[in-house]
Amino acid sequence: MIVLFDLAFALEPSRPIVLANATVFDGTGAPPQHEQVIVIRDELIEQLGAPEEVTLPPAALVFNLEGKYIVPGFIDLHVHFPGDSSVHQAMLSRMLEYGVTTILNPGARPGAGVALRARIGEGNLLGPRLFTAGPIIDFRPAEEGLAGWSVEVSTKKEVREAVRAQIATGVDFIKLYRQLPPDLVESAIKEAHAAGIPVIGHMGATWWTSAARMGIDMLVHSGWGTPMDEVVNLEDPDSATDTEWYHAYADAPNGQRFSRLVEALVEADVNVVPTLSITQASGLGRDATLLPEFEVQLAPDADVKDWWSEGWRERHPQYSPDSEEEAEMMGTVYFPGVLNIVNAYFERGVRLGVGTDVGNSWMTPGVVYHHELELYQEAGIPPLAILTMATRNGARALGILDYVGTIAAGKRADLLVLGGDPLADIRNTRSIEQVFLGGEKVFER
Repeated sequence: MIVLFDLAFALEPSRPIVLANATVFDGTGAPPQHEQVIVIRDELIEQLGAPEEVTLPPAALVFNLEGKYIVPGFIDLHVHFPGDSSVHQAMLSRMLEYGVTTILNPGARPGAGVALRARIGEGNLLGPRLFTAGPIIDFRPAEEGLAGWSVEVSTKKEVREAVRAQIATGVDFIKLYRQLPPDLVESAIKEAHAAGIPVIGHMGATWWTSAARMGIDMLVHSGWGTPMDEVVNLEDPDSATDTEWYHAYADAPNGQRFSRLVEALVEADVNVVPTLSITQASGLGRDATLLPEFEVQLAPDADVKDWWSEGWRERHPQYSPDSEEEAEMMGTVYFPGVLNIVNAYFERGVRLGVGTDVGNSWMTPGVVYHHELELYQEAGIPPLAILTMATRNGARALGILDYVGTIAAGKRADLLVLGGDPLADIRNTRSIEQVFLGGEKVFER
């Protein structure tokens, strides 16, 4: 049985809650601690430790969680909402059900950014806490399909004005898009940082190395839609055949280009959010055979205009190889290469966060988050590190690590109770039995 609670009817905030005898993954990357007790009072974790270290408060509601596992609430760093507000609650509920307690909207459609954040914050909608950028800022003219939710600029003056206008609305981030050239990217970053606002980049015309050296805070996506030639292990990628290019892309971690990029990302402490699920869907979605992996039947109102493109049931709308030969390489060379590159980022110390690109075709809210975690495991990243990416790294990227992202006394009680051990297999993150958001139980299976 699945129960999604209305916070107005959740457990009394004044009554302490005790989660006893569970194995706790605190999100820091430390090994799990067994037979732990967590005391929650109001929104916060009041005590955490072994039974002999914890004093049980009077009248506490005690849950015996022997054989269960507790992890911090998950953070999705890439969620877009459609402008149609009728599906917002359904999307938010689905994400809570799958353990996502904090989300970042990196590029907001009208009515689905600051206004949506306010509706959640005021208690009019039940959902994860939301951080948001405004509309994406891109070079004029905007790409097809983006005109309704992008700001078009072509000069340094215009990009600075666009940044200031968005900051005035109360955004948490600025989002720069892929047609912006380096000089405009640099002007935007300087303007945003002068006001203390971090910047997200979906880069294309500006290479990641350049953006990192300019001080960008977050870079999103892997593979298509990003400046891939930057890392291809060839002297002159433009002159290569398709076969040479794909194999050299997959071989990127062995080249100097990639090493220079990693050095810049690490030195600037950039948060990289690869969004592997949308990369897989757009690169391999030639027909409906991948659809079961994304469990699209669980998407609320899957036919909402501008959310799921026409024909999504047969083919991913972004899938577009030029030949059968290229289509074959997408599956056998390109996507394994993407996984290899992401694992190389991890092994060389690039700070990785988890984001899904919900709001695009096949990206089922909540559900796809776990698919994303599984792709990191497929790439070779250990489950304990993946949990850290999904929790602490996400909170750090949002600037909220002081109060969420790890399990510790004094932090907000955003917690998930799992029935299976995520260290044995990251797929066990799907075994969610309870979700606590700020000390309130908002979901129970």
